[in-house]
Amino acid sequence: MEQVPERGVGALVKENVQLKVTKNTAIKCLKCDKVFIFPGDKDECLAHLYLEHRLVIADVEDIALLEEYLQYWQKEFQTHEFEQYCTTMFLDQLPDGRYSKNEKYYLLCDILPQDFELRKRLQDQRLTAALEQHQFELTDRSFSKECLFCRTIIKGLRADYLEHLFTKHFLLVGKPENLVYVDELLDQLEENLNKLLCLYCEKIFKDRPTLKEHMRKKGHKRINPNRREYDKFFLINYNRSILRPVPRKQPREERKSGASEENASVDFDKHFARPNSDADCDSDWSDWATDGEPHVIKCLYCAHQESQFGVLNQHMIDAHHLDFEAVTSSLNFYQKIKVVNYLRRQLCLLRCVCCDLQFDEFELLAEHMANESHCGIGDRSKWDKPEFFFPYIDNDGLLCVLDDSPQDDLDADVVRIISEDSVVQINKDAERLSLENFKI
Repeated sequence: MEQVPERGVGALVKENVQLKVTKNTAIKCLKCDKVFIFPGDKDECLAHLYLEHRLVIADVEDIALLEEYLQYWQKEFQTHEFEQYCTTMFLDQLPDGRYSKNEKYYLLCDILPQDFELRKRLQDQRLTAALEQHQFELTDRSFSKECLFCRTIIKGLRADYLEHLFTKHFLLVGKPENLVYVDELLDQLEENLNKLLCLYCEKIFKDRPTLKEHMRKKGHKRINPNRREYDKFFLINYNRSILRPVPRKQPREERKSGASEENASVDFDKHFARPNSDADCDSDWSDWATDGEPHVIKCLYCAHQESQFGVLNQHMIDAHHLDFEAVTSSLNFYQKIKVVNYLRRQLCLLRCVCCDLQFDEFELLAEHMANESHCGIGDRSKWDKPEFFFPYIDNDGLLCVLDDSPQDDLDADVVRIISEDSVVQINKDAERLSLENFKI
């Protein structure tokens, strides 16, 4: 790889300011006059570089602002050959896969300091833009949009819109403090719903009611975290640090000294420390809840949340005139699980827990249950079914704080199995249950 004159990456990036990246950006090939429209022609452009010019760009999926990256190198390769910047490789095949001896290819990667600095600068540039947009979305009150599921128009903060989707329709998009480019994300979700696409598995359905029923039953009221096209909407993906490549070979003396020091004493705290962690802290357990309880426990009859069950139970007494502990005191642990899951399902389906009356809006259901004093647990015949052994909502904090009652050991409907380690209780209803006949 020949030495080329050093040019400031910052200056060259500034030269590209007039080539502002838009939704449909025309990008010229790095070596010929062919033009590609990004982002639609991205794969075609990369394939063209490989097949026609035998150029491979390393880690291309991790490059921030790929359009500006290509514009920068297109200017450089107007006056320089690939050999001056790229690593040369010799492979025994042609680009189409046929055998041929010692075919020359070029690899453009961040081993080159100029390429490394360019990638880092573009990442910082993208992060700055995302943070500015994120701050705007958190404080902008001119937002107005109709709900994806009902005809309610939410005005004000985007956080209010996301909260409406979660509390009224149980659609989990993400927390406002973690999201960016929210408008584009909501437009994409709306487009998928209009195409009758499931937001999670992306299957197509014949009509909207069938789609809604599928998303409810399968727990697909969320976006698929494995889809890379959603990465741009989560702020954490903009702060991935780029590590400078290090040479594989080390001087023999350095390897020996390093090995002897490592054998002498290994500082495990330093070696396994998390990046950016506080050196004064032994370890970071902040994401663990105290006393074995989850961070949040949601009320059975409204969107109110508490971190402790005792406080939440007092809320249900004051707001809904129901003492959950007292009402379920005669039930065993498994029956309490059934009750909670039954109540969660009824509220999700907008049905009264006592009379099973169906409503179109949650406010109407809450008003009915309050006026008729139907904030109870319903008849035993409704909730005492094997299907309610399974949580109806993910990570239900209330299920984690249910206490085993003395009646658990006295229940005649429970089989006791004695193992070497512990006594395990298995309910007969659960034994008869199988996934084939499980229905909600």
